[in-house]
Amino acid sequence: MARNLLSLAAIASLSLPISLALAQPVSQQCVNSEVAEREVLELDSMRIDALLRNDVEFLEEITADDYSHVESSGGARNKSQFIAGRRVERALFSTFVIDENKAMIYCNVAVVVGRYHNAYRTSGGSSVVKRARHLRVYVHENGQWRNVAHQATEIGRAD
Repeated sequence: MARNLLSLAAIASLSLPISLALAQPVSQQCVNSEVAEREVLELDSMRIDALLRNDVEFLEEITADDYSHVESSGGARNKSQFIAGRRVERALFSTFVIDENKAMIYCNVAVVVGRYHNAYRTSGGSSVVKRARHLRVYVHENGQWRNVAHQATEIGRAD
C-alpha cells in the first residue's frame, strides 16, 4: 500500500509542472526570440522618443502597473510616480541618445542593457548633461510588450 502511494505521489509530482505549463495563457508562453528582440528594441527606441516629446499617454500605455523605476541618482519610483513626474514636466529632455543597446530574450521576458547620454532642464531651471548605463525589463503580456522595470547608473557627468 505504501509503495502504491509513493508511486502515485511520484506520478502526480511529474504531471503537475506539465499541467501548469499547459494551463498558462498564450500571452505567458515563450515568444520567438528573433522577432521579440526586434520588437523590444523598437519599443525601447519609441520609449526614448516619447520621453523627448513628453508623450505621457504613450509612456503610460507601455508601462506596466507594477513598474519599478530606479533613477541614476538612486531614487525609486513606481508607475504612478513616474507618470506624474512626466505630467508636471519635472525634467524636460533636450537630447536623449542611446549609445549602445542590446536585448536578451528569455521566453516572454526581455532584458535590455545599454548606455546612453542625455541633456535636460530641471524644474528649477538647471541644465544637466548625463551619461549612464541602463537596464530595462519588458514582459510580453496579452500580445504586447510592457516595461516592468528600469534602472540607470550614472557613469560620469559630461558638464
